[in-house]
Amino acid sequence: MNTLCRQNSSVESAALEQETILFHSPTNRFYVLNSTSSFIWSRIKEPATPNQIAEDLGRNFQGVIADDASRDVENTIQEMLALGLAEAAQ
Repeated sequence: MNTLCRQNSSVESAALEQETILFHSPTNRFYVLNSTSSFIWSRIKEPATPNQIAEDLGRNFQGVIADDASRDVENTIQEMLALGLAEAAQ
């Protein structure tokens, strides 16, 4: 997946130690992101592809295997898109 993704502007976020709490106002739902998902969330504040995010993840977290990072970022982005937390960027 090389589609540019970004945060959905209708989602509010707040940092909480190593995690991030998201509030999706259209569905009135809260989500708690772990540290890796929080990194991905912060990275899509500006449009980025999953490949770019996976490379950044490998540079910022020790012991990350490139193939695992790519798969995990892709899965996380797909879930964020499905939940309406992220959107494709132009």
